[in-house]
Order: sequence, then structure tokens, then C-alpha cells
Amino acid sequence: MRPIPFLATLPMIPLLLTGCTADHDTATLPAAATIQAETLVVTPEQIGETYTTTGTLVADDRVEIASRLMGYIRDIKVREGSQVKQGQLLLTIDPTEIEAQRAEAEARVSQARARSVEARADFERYKTLFEQKLVAANTYTKAELENQVAEEELRAALATLDRVKVQIQYAEIRSPVSGVVVEKLRRTGDLANPGAVILTVENPSNIVLDTYIREDQLRHVQPGDELAVSVDAVGLRTTGVVTQVVPSGDAATHSYLVKASLHELNGARSGMFARSEFTTGTKWTVLVPDAALVNRADLPGVYIVDREGIARFRMVRVGRHIDGRTEIISGLAGGERIVIASDAPVRTGDRVADKPAPAAESRDLAPQ
Repeated sequence: MRPIPFLATLPMIPLLLTGCTADHDTATLPAAATIQAETLVVTPEQIGETYTTTGTLVADDRVEIASRLMGYIRDIKVREGSQVKQGQLLLTIDPTEIEAQRAEAEARVSQARARSVEARADFERYKTLFEQKLVAANTYTKAELENQVAEEELRAALATLDRVKVQIQYAEIRSPVSGVVVEKLRRTGDLANPGAVILTVENPSNIVLDTYIREDQLRHVQPGDELAVSVDAVGLRTTGVVTQVVPSGDAATHSYLVKASLHELNGARSGMFARSEFTTGTKWTVLVPDAALVNRADLPGVYIVDREGIARFRMVRVGRHIDGRTEIISGLAGGERIVIASDAPVRTGDRVADKPAPAAESRDLAPQ
């Protein structure tokens, strides 16, 4: 009996392997299930088109307190965090030098007044003699000129005294606004120079948003426009009103400063990071309930139900969240039927049967 060649048996091996693989797949793949689910046919709708920026909350009433005098700081009555009222005494500057200037100015006034009285008396006397033709005209003219000079010197001395008296008032520095001391740059005993900041006071109840917009958006933003503002640090979601659009832009970034007041603060403070949304027009888009979105490998998508009632997963690109719904930037064009809630996890290939929408609340879709 002849042996069967080994090569003649090789064609049978792939057939056997193929048969085993097919049997294995059939045994492991679960059968498609029928899922009771709530579905929705999405349609495009018109919403506001927005432009998003970032900005910073700042105190609109922010004052840097400086001295108009040069002198040593005698006493600072506040510190960081102190609540102050308008007109409250904040600190005093040692008035020794300015007091000396006032004494000098008063002495000069006394001297100028005495010279003025004397010059006036001489002028009146020479005027009488000139009218009686007892003195020459040039003598009378000289007396008149000296009287005028003395009067001017007196007025100058009085003006200097008034200026010194005003400066003495600057030795006591009072708060021009009600607010909170947020910065203290000098201490008692330090030398205060005119114009150098000593304290900073701001009104925490008058917080505004400072943000910058691109030059191509400038035509869409005007004073009086409303905008949405969010401050993540305190969980604030509110609206605001544009109060100012600075007409001069930054030459380096080609952006323009926009200021906006907020309708509520809810604990927001100066210096916090904020986001703002300006409505710049309208556009057509698709919105789906947040519950309809499913994440697979960190990619968002929805389950589409085709004409045969079979569920298919489709990835989408999402945009803004608006009142419990999410904007779909790409992936849905409108007219698709999607799953928004189901009793069991939905998988691609499952058959979907519609069920009435829940009366009270909808359950989120549980993806697999």
C-alpha cells in the first residue's frame, strides 16, 4: 500500500482552521438584542453665534493713595484687609517742615503788609503835594510805582501763605472712596515722597470684567451689549453689560480692551480669571440632549437608529452647552433619529424599539 503524500493533506488544513474560527466567532459573539429606548429625530435650529474670550475681574473703584508732601510717615492707621469709609483718616505725614514753611510765609506777609502800608502813605502824601504843585511829576510817579510794587508783593505773599495752608491739609491723608485696603507699601517712619504710592484701596462691590477682543470682532461689540460671564473659581455663571470699548487697540496683539459690569458677583473678587461670551450673530446648528451623548475611548458620539431600527454609533464634534443640550458642530446634519435614553446599555447592532418618553425624568444612556 502506497503512503499518502504529506503535501496532499495541506489543503485540508486551512479548511479545518476556517471552520474552527467560524465556529469560535459564532459561539463568542453575543446575539443582537432588542432595546427599549427613547429616541429623538434631530432637526437644525437657529441659535446665537458667540465669540469667547478670557479676562480678569478688576475693581473699577481702585485708588492708589500717595502723599503730596515730602516727609516722614507719622502714623498709618490701617493695614491690608481693613475696611475704610470715604473720608476716613488713613495716615498722617510729619508736618514739621510744612509748619516751618507756613511760619516763613506768615512772616513774609507781615513784612509785605508793612511795606504796602508805608508805600500807600507815601503815595497819598506825594499825590497831595503834586496836586499843590509842590513836588515834581517824576517824584509823584516814583511814589505811585512803589505803591503798586508793594501791593503786588503783598498779594504774592498772601498767595504763598494760602498755598502753604492748603499743603498742611495734605499732611492728613483720607480715603477718597469706601472700600478695602488691598496693598500697603510703606510703614510708619518711612519717608513719603510726593506721588509715591503708600496704600491701595479698592471697592469690592464694584467689580468689572476686563477682557480683550480681536480687531475683526470689534464691529460686533458695542456698549450696552449683553454677554455671558463665568468665573470657575467660585462657580459663578452670570450675565453682564458692556460698559466701555476702548477705541485705541494694542499695536502688538491687535486687540481692544472691553469693560463689562456684572449682574451678580456671588463671591467673585478682583484678580480672578473669567470667561466671557459675546453674541455676534445667529447660525443654524443641531442640538441634542446631554443624555444622548456617549463617550467611547474619550471620544463623544451618539447612537443613530437607521431605517431598519438598528443602532449605529457615530462620533460627533461637540460645541457649547445650552440649557441641558449640547451643540453638535459636526457629525449630525439633521433628520437623524438618535437614542436619548434606554433601559439597558446600547451597542452597535442592537435593534431599538421606541418607548413612550418618561413622564418625570429621563435616565441617562449607559454606554458599554
